[in-house]
This record gives sequence, structure tokens and C-alpha cells, in this order.
Amino acid sequence: MASEDNRLIARRYELVRELGRGGMGVVWEGRDTLLNRQVAIKEVVLPDGLSPGDQERQLMRTVREARTAAKLNHPSVVAIYDVVEEGGRPWIVMELLSHPTVEQVVLSTGALPVREAADVGRQVLSALKAAHAAGVLHRDVKPSNILITDDGRAVLTDFGIATVEGDASLTRTGMVTGSPSFLAPERVRAADAGPASDLWSLGATLYACMVGRSPFERGDPMATLNALLTEEPDYRRIPPIMHPILRGLLRKEPEERVDAEEADRLLSAIAAAKPAAADRDVPERKGGRGRALVAGGAAAAVVLAAGTFGYFRFASPAEGAPRATAQPAAATSPLTPSATQTPQPSATPTPTPSVTRAAPVVRAWTSRDGWSILRPIGWRGSLQEAYTQWTRRDRNAHLGIEAVYSNLDANELLRTSEDTVRQNAEDVVTRGRRTVTHQGVKAVEWEFSWTASAAGDTPWATAGMRYREVRRALAIGDTAYIVSWTAAESQWLRNRGLMRQVISSFTVGT
Repeated sequence: MASEDNRLIARRYELVRELGRGGMGVVWEGRDTLLNRQVAIKEVVLPDGLSPGDQERQLMRTVREARTAAKLNHPSVVAIYDVVEEGGRPWIVMELLSHPTVEQVVLSTGALPVREAADVGRQVLSALKAAHAAGVLHRDVKPSNILITDDGRAVLTDFGIATVEGDASLTRTGMVTGSPSFLAPERVRAADAGPASDLWSLGATLYACMVGRSPFERGDPMATLNALLTEEPDYRRIPPIMHPILRGLLRKEPEERVDAEEADRLLSAIAAAKPAAADRDVPERKGGRGRALVAGGAAAAVVLAAGTFGYFRFASPAEGAPRATAQPAAATSPLTPSATQTPQPSATPTPTPSVTRAAPVVRAWTSRDGWSILRPIGWRGSLQEAYTQWTRRDRNAHLGIEAVYSNLDANELLRTSEDTVRQNAEDVVTRGRRTVTHQGVKAVEWEFSWTASAAGDTPWATAGMRYREVRRALAIGDTAYIVSWTAAESQWLRNRGLMRQVISSFTVGT
């Protein structure tokens, strides 16, 4: 395993720093010393225990994947620059991009406006058409594999599990690669898969642009696979203008799906539609959604797929969630609407006073698991496996939603949560505990004050600062949720109304 700083590969490519590793190798940030440009370098490391024959086949597959991807000279495909051998294994040199993924954009700012989603879809479709013309299937089209540049360019990444059409040697019989939520039904059935399979995945990706998750995501891989084989998507939350393209791409039988030309025609019609016909309640953003994210700083991410991975960089949602450009007042005081200044007295009475409409300070956000909430505009968001959070930019306020898959009732869940708080915070004082009804469901609410500890588990909080918090616990089906709102104690009272609005808006889809 290469680990030395500034090591040269093939006497040309300098390893600058390690960016991530997975079961099949390591991704490095590198520099091409000949052309003096930044690159990403994938070092392929085979897992222990493979027979010599399996090792040879895997190395051959990796090299072939890179060479097939390198055939694609297209603005919406991440470029492969070189494949070299060093230390008995291949190293793949590729384009290094610093842009957020569609998944990160939707997570941070909500659904894409439909015309923007259609434009992204057309660009990805163009990349797929070029790949299919070269005999290459992508096989893992999904939101996390599409980057959005500052000028609105969509770039399809990670041909790491791509195969040349008809080359059976590249995958073992019975092995299904790709992300379950975005797999085409024929691939799950181990039937012949061709270009239509990538079009299905594009359809599921466009759906996710609207609601934040695949139409077949069920939280469990087997349940997800069963859903995409036996269930139809729920289009109730999808703008009607998107229905024809989604219904055309998401047909179970590949021969019944629209082809690439018809898909392009449908997407073109959406992109060209007048705003009144196409737009949702999500405003268009000038200058591209990616620019606002990248401006907050870049973080490294590694896309892991079928044991191989591609590298790109994106803005961390915890550091780069964009301010809502349509609501500048909300950015300066995210918790409370900006008060309209009282007009100065005038010598001439104004017969008809003008009305200034307050800018909204919250926006609806729906998780990939189906729950939704009104989240404050301008706060920085991040997502973990079962925990979603937003933090105000001055770190004096925080909103969190935790999903707990257990049979604990709301009281037991809150008691467990309280034990954790007391272990990690200082001077915890209970201000009240009550039973409430949350949208027809019994819930338990705990209000308390606490002081942040330097050794605590709340990295967003400032050590030594006093906070007040409300935690509301409720159980729906086999999942329990804790919705928490925290603010600096000195700011608690003036933001209490907004806190109640946000917590009460939490809804679990049925």
C-alpha cells in the first residue's frame, strides 16, 4: 500500500494526500507533474483471500473499466486521463472536480425546480447516449453520481462498475452491482440488461430530484428490491408536468420504456415550459445551485460502488448550505423574520399605506425516508444515517431529527435520551415535561437547560455557553422520532414562536 507523502507513480503522478479508502483501494489527491495540474488517482488494492486467478480477473476488469470510460469524450462525463501500473497493480488517473452532487444539493436546499431537474436530466441523458453508442453501460446512475458545476453543467461520475455491453467476463453470474434504490427491475431479475436499464435509473434519479429519495426506497434492501419489482411509484408529490417522463422511464418492462430520443423530447418540453406551468414552490436560483454550495468550502467524498470507486469533491452541507437568495432578511436573522422598520412621519399624509410582505424564514423539506418538516432558511444542514440536523450560522441555534428503529414508546425513548444528555452536558436543569398530541399521535416533550461541555457530543455547540432545548418524542409504527430545537438561553423567548411552528410541522408520510 502506497503511503509515502509525495510519492511519484509512473515517474509522473505525485500523491499529495489520501482522500479515502474502500474495499478495493485508495483514492488520492494527486498532481500531474508533467502538465502541472491536479488529478484524482485511484490506487487499486485487492482484498485478501482472492485466488491468483480471481486477482488477475479483477485487475483485468479494473483496467478495462478505465479504458472503456476513457473512450467517452463528453462534457457530462468525468474524464479518465491515464491508466498506469506500479507495484503490480493499476493506478487510474482521472479528472478532479470540486462541485456538489445532486444528492447534496437536494439535501441542503430541497427539491430541484422542475425545469432545472429537466435540464440536469437532458445532460445526463446525453452522456448516457454517448456511452451507449460506445457500447458502455453505466449501471449506477443515481443522484450521488451526478455533479452540478457553478454554471449548471451536470457531470456523470463513477463508471467504476460500468461494463462493455455484451462482455460477460466483467461480472460474475448472479452478481448484481449498483444501488438497490435505483436498479432496473430486469437487473434484479438477472435478465438481460441494456441501455434501457440506465434509462430506468435516470427516471428514478429524476424522481429523487423532486422528493429527495428514490420512489422505491423502503429503508431495507430486500424491501426496496421487492418494491421496485412489484409496486408503482407514488406521483402525488410530483408536479404533473413531470409525470409523462417519469411514467415513460419507470415502466417495469424495458421494451415498454421510452427510448433516449423520446425521453429527450419530453425533457426538452419541460425545460422550455413557462415558469407558471413548470415551477414548484422552490424558487429558481440565479448563478447555479452548485456555486452557493461550493462557496462555503469543499470537502472530499469517495463514491463506493461494487468495490471500486470514483473521486470527486463537493461542498459539505454542514459548511456550505446556501443562503436563500430570495430572502436576504432571513440570512441576517434566521430565527425571526426581519421586522419592517416603522416609517418616519411625513408632512403629507399618505392616503394608501403600502404593505411590505415579510420574507419567509422556513421552507418545507422532505427526507428520503418520507418524513417532512419546515426547516429554517439559511441554516447549515447535514445528514447522518438516522440523524438529520440544521445549525444556524452563528451556532446559537440548532434543529435535529433522530429516527430510532426500536419498540420503545415515547416515554422510554425520552428517558434514554435524557440519560445521554446528562452524560454529555453540564448543569442540566429540567424546565418542564408534558404529554402532548402531535398531529393525532401521543407525544412526550421535555424542556431543559444545559451548558455545553468541551468533551460533549454536540460539536456545533460552543463550550461554556448556556442553551435551552425542547425534545419531542413520538412513535409511529416501528419507528420512533425525536425532534429537538435548541437555542442560546438568552435568545429563547423571542424565538419560541418559531420553535413551536417548526416542531409542530414535523410529519411522517404514510
